[in-house]
Amino acid sequence: MADDGAARLDASAERSALALYSINALADMVIWADPDGRYVFVNEAATRLLGYSAEEFSQLRVCDVDPDVDEAYWYRHWEELKRVGVIKIESTNTNKSGQAVPIEITAHYVRFGGREYNCAIVRDISERKMTEARMEALHQEIYRLSITDGLTEISNRRHFDMVLAKEVQRHAQSGEPLSLILLDVDHFKAFNDYHGHIAGDDCLRQVAQAIDAAMRKPVDLAARYGGEEFVCILPCTPPEEARDTAEAIRTAIAALAIPHDLSPEAGVVTASLGVVSAIGGRSISAQSLLSCADALLYGAKLAGRNRVEADEL
Repeated sequence: MADDGAARLDASAERSALALYSINALADMVIWADPDGRYVFVNEAATRLLGYSAEEFSQLRVCDVDPDVDEAYWYRHWEELKRVGVIKIESTNTNKSGQAVPIEITAHYVRFGGREYNCAIVRDISERKMTEARMEALHQEIYRLSITDGLTEISNRRHFDMVLAKEVQRHAQSGEPLSLILLDVDHFKAFNDYHGHIAGDDCLRQVAQAIDAAMRKPVDLAARYGGEEFVCILPCTPPEEARDTAEAIRTAIAALAIPHDLSPEAGVVTASLGVVSAIGGRSISAQSLLSCADALLYGAKLAGRNRVEADEL
């Protein structure tokens, strides 16, 4: 019988040793904390990943290592853990060197030996977070490219259409004025034919940047409407201010001083602009704004080009 007891004791000791070995062999951190957030037990992964010794951990609380956790947060977390039994969250630990380590925590409420504990499996998710960040950056770049004109690097027609629809709706709801500028580079076909497509493309890029520089970021939007036509959306902009912006754009384009030998008016690249402002929250459509701006642009051309024509809806 004594031998059987010894065998049972040896088996129990072996299981305990294997359990401890398994806990220390895990890549994930195993952390036991008391109801006040004091570290009671950590495995070797915790000391390896965070740089504190087991003795140093015993002098610390969770709020000393996790910058997202303060006293009030910890006690709310503890009460919630007691209520639901298991909580899975993402947080951050700061290692001994002061570096932030993103972590995923699966916390369990445990009663053992008449005491209560937070027993957590804590996983370093740095690689996952880096992958997520790269994917998010890629998605943002894909989206940016989808709304950007490839030549001029300002917004494209697709993005303009989406933004104008939203601004028309907001105008109807708020009653704030909404202004639109439509402009066309004067005699651009002649410029392109005479100077060549490379010079034409460079001209459009410079014009686009001059227009974009006149926008109030991020309120206004400048976009390439098509060919040598550009358009600007000016939310919450009254008629006088919209006309001033159009004049600033016209002046800035002429100031580029891009030689245009076939321009009878100026000898340099210029633009004609139509400006329409919707005021008083009247019911309008995107198409009515564009049609009015187009008519005003045509009027500017008929009146001699390199000028601004404005009106209200």
